Amino acid sequence: MPAMQTHNPRLTIGCDHQYTDPTGAHIQYRCQGHPQGRALLYFHGWPGSRLEADLMKDLAFTHGWMLIAPDRPGYGGSFSPRPLSLNDWALLVGRLIAYLGLERFSLIGLSGGGPHACVVMAKLSNQLDRACLVVPMGPLHCKDGFMKLHPFQRILARLTPSQSWLVRGVLHSIRPLPYYGPSLFLRLMAQGLLPEADRKVLDMPELRPLLCANMREGLSRGIEGMWQDGLRFVEDWHDLLASISCPVKIWHGYEDTIVPIEFGQHLATSIPSAEACWLEGEGHFSIPLQHASSCFTFLDE
Repeated sequence: MPAMQTHNPRLTIGCDHQYTDPTGAHIQYRCQGHPQGRALLYFHGWPGSRLEADLMKDLAFTHGWMLIAPDRPGYGGSFSPRPLSLNDWALLVGRLIAYLGLERFSLIGLSGGGPHACVVMAKLSNQLDRACLVVPMGPLHCKDGFMKLHPFQRILARLTPSQSWLVRGVLHSIRPLPYYGPSLFLRLMAQGLLPEADRKVLDMPELRPLLCANMREGLSRGIEGMWQDGLRFVEDWHDLLASISCPVKIWHGYEDTIVPIEFGQHLATSIPSAEACWLEGEGHFSIPLQHASSCFTFLDE
């Protein structure tokens, strides 16, 4: 069981903090949950920001965890002089952990945060206690998952390695709607793409402002975060999975139309220490909202 934190001004709850890396990367992160809680890093989705972790801050407080949620470069308040590879990201997280004075930590990776969580699990295994993967994106090496992606997602993935300039242009063209009209964007997405379970949670009036704020913050620097995440998604990272040794649990829904469940199933069979919870009738947004308590039960073990 990781130790509770003593007071550290770099980990003040409810505040945004900044870390400047020796490489020139600047990381903005927010702390939520219990002020003396055990350290729990939260890696947001695509697109997203540190604000996404607010979805779990009450549970974190109740269970005695301090959520530490960094913006990846290009999102929110974070940037980097150059795009980071997945290995670069893991090394940067290691230096952030040292800066925060943390010896050990646990981890949640949601959706597009999944690959970033997996590489950290593989590279920082001696410091990691437990990890949760919630509706995680898997390696595109998983053909069953790749072929279940929306055709638009598949096109972007195929173009990214050789024609990233074109992908950047496409992302620029679609950014205005989710940035300037996030509520309308969520409504249109719900009507045209999402299953009933997701439509129900997106209709919750207490949730919509948080999701809209998260989307706007994630896109506040333009499309850099989305584009840089995309470069990492198409990396050949599946071989790292066999080296993950910490306890891992995966939650995924059969009705997920954003990240098909086949990606979660591939991760479950590729990570030696993984267990999984496959959920009937659940989608992409419903699981982190309706089943987050299960994550903290697992983390508390």
